[in-house]
Amino acid sequence: MTKLLVMMAVCTLPIAVQAAPYPEASPTGYDPYAVEAIERADYAMAEDRLTRRLAADTGDVPALLNLAAVMTETDRVARASFLLEQVLEEENMQLGDVDGEPVWSHDAAIAGLRGRVTMGSR
Repeated sequence: MTKLLVMMAVCTLPIAVQAAPYPEASPTGYDPYAVEAIERADYAMAEDRLTRRLAADTGDVPALLNLAAVMTETDRVARASFLLEQVLEEENMQLGDVDGEPVWSHDAAIAGLRGRVTMGSR
């Protein structure tokens, strides 16, 4: 993959500037995981696309992670936490690589949840 963006792989916030990479947007512009919308901070479009994707497949881990990022950026932290907990209920999957190291969905979800605990304790 030439463009690899991994959502929540790092514990720093804001997390929505990075998104799960899987699969990449096609040359026709189709972006099933709303990566480009999230990068543009077009959270309404991203939420709509991801919500429709999850309506078709409630266990779509990259969509859950990216929707959690959108929820965080739009101050819906409780909803984001719920989505991240759903990721932990799904099978752990490799989202991609960062600097040659694999990034796993459970690690991303745990990092996101830890970020919320830190934010809540301030």
